[in-house]
Amino acid sequence: MADLDIMTGQEKDTLLKGHDADGITEFDNDMPLWWLIGFIFTVVFAFGYVVQYHMSDGPSSKKEYEQEVAEFNKSKDPAGATQAAVVLNPLTDAASLDAGKTLFNGAQNTCYTCHRNDLGGMVGPNLTDEFWIHGGDLNAIMKSIKMGYPDKGMMPYGTNARLSDRQVLQLASFILSMKGSNPPSPKPIDPAREVKFVPEAEQAATEAEKPKDAKTTAPAEKKAEPANKAVAAKK
Repeated sequence: MADLDIMTGQEKDTLLKGHDADGITEFDNDMPLWWLIGFIFTVVFAFGYVVQYHMSDGPSSKKEYEQEVAEFNKSKDPAGATQAAVVLNPLTDAASLDAGKTLFNGAQNTCYTCHRNDLGGMVGPNLTDEFWIHGGDLNAIMKSIKMGYPDKGMMPYGTNARLSDRQVLQLASFILSMKGSNPPSPKPIDPAREVKFVPEAEQAATEAEKPKDAKTTAPAEKKAEPANKAVAAKK
């Protein structure tokens, strides 16, 4: 006995009349069970969605957007607030300096091709002396690494191969560690571009040691003279 269709009670593989197209016919069989379950689920879900978002207090897309914007604004600093500047110090441990050296001499960023492996300078300037074009402290060197100077042939990160902030700090720390290493035959200083870099602490100490300008005290002495003359005249 042939299997019967659950919906119609007729035998399966019964051809539907009037359902042919260019000789292609169609059987009147049940839909697959998995398809029926999926269809019933979508109907139930659609009903619940309509009740939740159109008939009750479910948030609309606009409300959800406004809530996200409000939460973001709360997470920001209030107007006028200033964040404390992050003070970075050069890394001095051997592992970090070795990592910076590897980056400097690596094939990905190719710093050595312009500054030499010993940082003595070739196409780029000497990085071991006190004369710098864009500043010789840690922050200035890190900024130069990140931004580069494309108009002078230095791309960001050397070759546009991006480095993490940690790697940039390691690289800059290695460069600073080579200061005063005196490599043989360094690139000559370009006085038109390079100036002697004086650290802020050293500059502040120098300013404090300078004697006060005598010109600042001269006017006070001159103003005292007329007063003395007036006292003498009264006597």
